[in-house]
Amino acid sequence: MEKGHAVETALERGLSRAGDDEVLLHAAIHRQILVTHNIKDFELLHDAWRRWSAAWSVNQPHAGVLILPQPRPAEALAELLGTFLALGLPLDNALYRWRSTAGWQMRP
Repeated sequence: MEKGHAVETALERGLSRAGDDEVLLHAAIHRQILVTHNIKDFELLHDAWRRWSAAWSVNQPHAGVLILPQPRPAEALAELLGTFLALGLPLDNALYRWRSTAGWQMRP
């Protein structure tokens, strides 16, 4: 919270045993940006969320998913997140992934 942002882990939210789908749903309901290291599962869930929302004409965006590399010191991760937020990119229903060779990239 040093930079003025509230951060909660899945453990702190009582979701340590929850599936990834439940974690994304919880974040969406509470309008929280989900930050993860789990590329494969959250790219799949993000794609499904967007496809199913469109197919069912449901306008319920998630608040955004940011995928960070691991392992990194917490300070380095906080710096990457600060860099992302400074860009002012749209987050609703978006997924971004940090790549050391290309920076922040939005999933099409």
